[in-house]
This record gives sequence, structure tokens and C-alpha cells, in this order.
Amino acid sequence: MTPLDCDPRALKLHDFGGIEVTVGRFRQALPRHSHDGLMLSLINDGVQVVRSRGGSNAASAGAIVAVAPNEVHAADPGDQSGWFYHTVMIPCAVLEKRQCNSSQFYCETTIIDRSLLAALKSFLRSLQGSATIVREQALLDLLTQFYVGHTTMPQRENYKPTEVRAVETCKQYLAAYLDRNISLLELSHLARIDRYLLVRSFTHIVGMPPHAWHSQRRLSKCLEMLSRGHPVADVAQATGFADQAHLTRAFKRVTGITPGKFRKDHLHFEAQRSEAHLSSKLLLSDI
Repeated sequence: MTPLDCDPRALKLHDFGGIEVTVGRFRQALPRHSHDGLMLSLINDGVQVVRSRGGSNAASAGAIVAVAPNEVHAADPGDQSGWFYHTVMIPCAVLEKRQCNSSQFYCETTIIDRSLLAALKSFLRSLQGSATIVREQALLDLLTQFYVGHTTMPQRENYKPTEVRAVETCKQYLAAYLDRNISLLELSHLARIDRYLLVRSFTHIVGMPPHAWHSQRRLSKCLEMLSRGHPVADVAQATGFADQAHLTRAFKRVTGITPGKFRKDHLHFEAQRSEAHLSSKLLLSDI
């Protein structure tokens, strides 16, 4: 197996703001989802077709796929070989700490920019055991080039106060009870609006219906727990999955990685007790 044929692997860097790095070949359709942060993905090989905001964009080798925080998107392989990628996901908290800009913005989906490409590669290389100041500077350079060249501020949307209140109430409730299956009837009583209006409002404001958003938050919690070494069975129970097999199917569908593999990589990384373990074998192949 060549480096460009390897299955996806990922690390969540808790000591670097929770930035996530994923590398590998993805061959399946990626369902609608969003990230609590900026996703920048370098396509090394193959074609990724990204669907967002009612349109689609094809990204091939040398392109960068960019998705703004909380933007709902999906993706399909351009052919049966899928696409090989290096992805970084930079949480909103990191964006807001290192930039004057808000983490709320629009951006181009497929970017061809040699300077930004060089900055992204430099940042990825900086993760290979570089001093903290080197990594920080590489991240700042990357974000500066991205914000200046490829973002615009969104226009303010006019939603009814009752709808905004209902959606925020439901989001808080869903996030607090990741281990439960919550019905629309329960949410509508909580938000004090009709359940059909709730679904329309939630989908319009958030970009996906309540059930899908709840499922996504469950998977985000799984990533967090697994990256800290919690047993897969305990993670499944804590996040409302029927059993370990149910979690594995859902987790792999979105990440391309099994929960067990994701957890094992993090345990091995922690055992090394060194950033140097972020080696070319895992993160920097063909950069």
C-alpha cells in the first residue's frame, strides 16, 4: 500500500486548542454535517465533490476545500478511487483568539491559491515536533492569508425573535442530553411552538433538522471522549447509541475511521509523550 492509499487517520491536538488533523483516502459519500470550526482540506489526489449552499464544487489535486464554521455540507467522490486529503479543523475558539475577525463568515468552497497552499503545507509541517512558537506563527500565517484573501462577512439574517429563541432553547436542551432520544413533541413543548414550525425554523437557521443536529453533537462528543482514551463501549452508552456496533457504523460513516482505531491512535500518541510522534507516516505523507 502506498502512502496515498492509506485509510483515514486522525488526531485531536488537545494541547493546541483542540485542532484536529485528518489524513487518508476517503472513498465513500460523506453525509450532510458541519463543524464547530474552520475546515481546510488539501486535496492531494482524486476528486472530491462538495455540496453546500445549494450548489456543488469539484476539487482535484492541488485545490483546497474550505468550509466555514457551522456551514452544513456534504461530499461525494468524483470517481471510485475517492480522494486523498490532509485536513485541519480549527475550532471557533482558536479562530476568535488568534484573529480580530469573528468566526462567522462566508468563504470560497474550492480555492486555488499557491500562497495559501504553501501556508497550509507549512502549518502541517510545523506539527512535526516544531517548537510551540513555530507552530503558532505557522497557524497565524495560514489564518491571515485565508481571512484576507478568501472570506466575506455575512449579511444579517432577519429571523423572528420567537423562532430564534425556540431554536436556541432546543439546541441547549439537545446538547445537554446526548444520551437520550428526544422527540419533536418534547422539543415543541419545551420551546412552546408548533413542532412543524420548530422543524422549519431549526432547519432554516441551523441548516439541518433537530434530529440531525443532535446526531452530529453526539458524534462530536464521541470524538472528544475517544481522543481522551475512554473505552468505546462507555462512549456509546454516554452518547445514546444502542451499542458499540451502532456507534461504529455511525462514526465510520462520517469519519472513515472506526472508533477503536481513532482511540488507539490517540492512546499511542499520548504514550509517546512527544509532539514528534506527529510523523510523516501519520500526517505529512506527500506534503
